[in-house]
Amino acid sequence: MAYSMADVSGMSGVSLSELGQYAETGLLNPAFVGPDEDIYYEEPELLRLQQILFCKEVGMEEEEIGPMLRDTPRDMIRIMQQHRIEILEKALRLHGLIQTLDKTISYLRGEQELSKDELYAGFSNKGRHRLLNEATSDHATKKYSEQKQTEASQKYNAISPEPSTLPEVQEMKSKEDFLDSQAKLDRIHLDLQSAIENGLEPGSPEVQQIIGRHLEWIKGYYTPTAEIYRDLGNLYVEHKNFRQMYDGYHPKLAEFLRDGMMIKAEQDLS
Repeated sequence: MAYSMADVSGMSGVSLSELGQYAETGLLNPAFVGPDEDIYYEEPELLRLQQILFCKEVGMEEEEIGPMLRDTPRDMIRIMQQHRIEILEKALRLHGLIQTLDKTISYLRGEQELSKDELYAGFSNKGRHRLLNEATSDHATKKYSEQKQTEASQKYNAISPEPSTLPEVQEMKSKEDFLDSQAKLDRIHLDLQSAIENGLEPGSPEVQQIIGRHLEWIKGYYTPTAEIYRDLGNLYVEHKNFRQMYDGYHPKLAEFLRDGMMIKAEQDLS
């Protein structure tokens, strides 16, 4: 079935001018031009437009999108699975920000206490993305971060004539919290590794007790719903950086943890 440019614009929310621009740049060519000189799209073009929108949704620049587009179903599936992971990561971070908003609103209403650290939970520049535990930073990123910290420190000193150790104290506290958090997570992984080696099942009481500790660790960052916790378990299996980390403990750990999380989500979060 063929769809006019106006039809596609209405379905996708992409303006007529954008569709025209995509045609001019070759990013999205029409299937054919009708006798009425209107542009028409068919299913392959609709799928390609969806790929374009997913690429834009995960923050890709328009000039980067073209090389990412694929025409064969197999390649499209692979790219879409990657989009799914990226969007899920974004959703998890946004969920954490929603939790921070809810807590702040309750605090302002006088309904609950709120620590100063909780004010900034979920913001990526506070390092909360370490929840995903991805070892993807490189030397250039580290150097840039150090440069920005130095610039920030210089600006702070410039407007504050009195010396202050407050930034250092906060940084040390953050490091201590992070190291303690990572030590707890490492212990959880080691205990799950032992459970696998001892032939325990993910639904066994012993393993579910360990998964409970994992859930409590997650709650140190935000309180997940059952759906979010299940999606996080799937992310552990699907994301290559997670797989590399869990394979370092045991080649079956990613699936074992995910299966345990699915049971925990059903029993304790539903």
